[in-house]
Amino acid sequence: MAVYAIYSYEIQEGNRSLFYKKTGKKAIDMANEIVSNLLKDGLTFIGKKRKVDHPLMNRHFVGRDDVFAWELCNEKDKILLEGHERNLVPEHPGSYVIVDNRPDVCQIAIEKNSAFGPDTDKVVKYLKRSFKEHLIEYGLKMVIKRKWQAANFKDIIRDRIIKQKDSVKRVVWEFPNPDRVKGIDATKQMKDRLRGLMLFTQASNAIKGKLTLTGSKKMPIDVDDDKIEDWAMIMALSAQNDYKLSYYFYNSSVVNFKDVADAFASIDDRIIKEFESGQLIHKGEVTTYELIERLDDIRKQIADYDQEKIVDDGE
Repeated sequence: MAVYAIYSYEIQEGNRSLFYKKTGKKAIDMANEIVSNLLKDGLTFIGKKRKVDHPLMNRHFVGRDDVFAWELCNEKDKILLEGHERNLVPEHPGSYVIVDNRPDVCQIAIEKNSAFGPDTDKVVKYLKRSFKEHLIEYGLKMVIKRKWQAANFKDIIRDRIIKQKDSVKRVVWEFPNPDRVKGIDATKQMKDRLRGLMLFTQASNAIKGKLTLTGSKKMPIDVDDDKIEDWAMIMALSAQNDYKLSYYFYNSSVVNFKDVADAFASIDDRIIKEFESGQLIHKGEVTTYELIERLDDIRKQIADYDQEKIVDDGE
């Protein structure tokens, strides 16, 4: 079973608000459709070989229900021996790339193998470069960020409070303006509960805002996410979208999401092959693809939230 590095991406509006074709809609409001169309049209990704640009090969590209999967192939020289002669023959090892472009998801999974070396960020650079060249026409840009394991963050916080008898004096959280950023990975309930925080950010036309909560030694901040649902939501949003969340303590150093583990997950090759062939599964009354089910499971595991605790309450 292959291991994947998990990323999130946002589409951000640039300095000018451009409109999409002749629809009269702002380009930022059509961000997911624009990304889907670029992928469907056969977006070319440019890699590096001996520091020289060269187009990378895509194999088995397929897109279903706004989820896209393909093999992105590197180009390497393999030594072929014929007697004493050493001949260099090009080979094209591949890594699976999965782009989940569903609205309010915007997640990327990159297979971690030897095709591009151990650093999946190299593949991210290739993706960003190609999207940048096309999105700039719409006044948009793509920002790709690592996802983090919320459970690791919670363990550190609880260890400080319970075992080290420390307390939280300040929490600082940065959050986006949803009018100027598309691709926020969140349930409807999360967005509704945090809407009030975002209103001033929207009114001021800022890209992002900041929430600072301050306590005292006599009255330290209660950060128990089991009791206070908003903490669970903030942690989930931060893990899924790489938002800056920092906890400042009285007797120990600050802790933020950059101090915890990168998010990795496993995906069986069989699931991708069945997605390629269009094989569906039945889950209750819903018919879907097992790959999409797995991607949703990964999001929940990363955010470390309880389905029964945080649910969509929309229509």
